[in-house]
Amino acid sequence: MRILVIDDYLNVEMALRGILDGHTVTGVRDPVALPRMLAHEEPFEAAIVDLRYVQSAATGLTALATLGRLSPGTKTIISTTDEEENRLLYLLAAFQFFEPKALLAKRADAFVTRAVIEAIGRGDPSPSADADPFRRAAAMRPPLLDQLVHSRTELGIWQELARFDKRLQIANAAHVHPRTLDAFTAAKGAAIDVVAAHFPRPARRRGRPRRTAPT
Repeated sequence: MRILVIDDYLNVEMALRGILDGHTVTGVRDPVALPRMLAHEEPFEAAIVDLRYVQSAATGLTALATLGRLSPGTKTIISTTDEEENRLLYLLAAFQFFEPKALLAKRADAFVTRAVIEAIGRGDPSPSADADPFRRAAAMRPPLLDQLVHSRTELGIWQELARFDKRLQIANAAHVHPRTLDAFTAAKGAAIDVVAAHFPRPARRRGRPRRTAPT
């Protein structure tokens, strides 16, 4: 099986090469480079897509959109860590708009990683249930993502909630009036309750304060 790894860390690709011995593993560091790569490569059966890229403005959503447009036969698997900022929003968007076949935690051991990737490559369901809550969220009416984000301004507020704790810091970084932030927080209470009910809160990295953003 030909497998594409879209991740900005070479060591992730190298680790997957070892885990997926017997398969052909090819990597690319930035979703922006995908169109050129896909134009010169044979089709890939599966692609493992990271969510965030340190040196690029592109995201895993960019990669998923590119694959859907240029390589629609490639089955996609999202790879992520619990600590990525605004992880939940990115995953909700990915499953609402692009329907990846599986979600694979980067902390998963080699046995689980290989089992998930090979199952997706064969066209079988993933043996991991990690993607199920996101599929259910996408199937809500309205979808959970739509309940959380209605505009670019609201997206900006969520992004800054993942970075800052103080009201004025958040408002200034999001370029909104503090009263706008207060109204936003009050209006999103029900949606945040849904998030809390459907998604266990991941452990935070040591030294980082707890925040109310759905990361």
